[in-house]
Amino acid sequence: MLQCREIILAEKRIIRHVQKETFVGLQDERIATLNPFLDAEGIIRLKIRITEREDVGDFGITAVLPSRHPIVERLVLSTHVKLCHVGVQGLLSLLREKFWILKGRKSIRSVLSKCVICRRHDARHIIASQPALPEPRVRDAAVFETTGVEMAGPLFLRDGRNVCVCLNICALYRAVHLELASSLSTDLFIQTFRRFVARRGRSANVYSDNGTNFVGTDNAFGHLEWEKISKHYAIERID
Repeated sequence: MLQCREIILAEKRIIRHVQKETFVGLQDERIATLNPFLDAEGIIRLKIRITEREDVGDFGITAVLPSRHPIVERLVLSTHVKLCHVGVQGLLSLLREKFWILKGRKSIRSVLSKCVICRRHDARHIIASQPALPEPRVRDAAVFETTGVEMAGPLFLRDGRNVCVCLNICALYRAVHLELASSLSTDLFIQTFRRFVARRGRSANVYSDNGTNFVGTDNAFGHLEWEKISKHYAIERID
């Protein structure tokens, strides 16, 4: 099992290897203006105003890394994944606690452009043109004249029974009327719908998802003599 000391030594050896492959020394024109120095372990680091503080760790003497190198790309990508795919600015700030990557922002942006997960989430979504609403949804009408109905649940009561909720939603004004039902049977749905009509008035159009309970209600209405009902009670059938 690797020890913490061994991991730190391996990291320093990799940094020395990358710097030896990339830079020709402290006089390299890419880092000459950054006030570099060679530490006791042979790593090129940068001096800043808080270098003499002992409680800042590697932040005061960050190691210099090139902008383009396979190991640097792996470092950026692994840190990016470890930090839950943080963005360019956040990743740059966190990496600068230990490393100074030349052209850091540009390098990080180049590496993150290859992240499959980020590309998937940043992709432009397909935008489809919205169709015109049907006439019952836009015309002037009373509340619940055009209604959508749906069954929700089950809900668990304290005594252990299950109940469902019948949602009646006005298509124009988005008003909602709730009715409880002890099951999803056709008979109980008819009862909940009768209570809804008694409270809110009869709807002209009712939309459903063609569940078995709704289809059963429609079939039950189909056996009634609606012409006779309409003649004597002036009731129009709900579409």
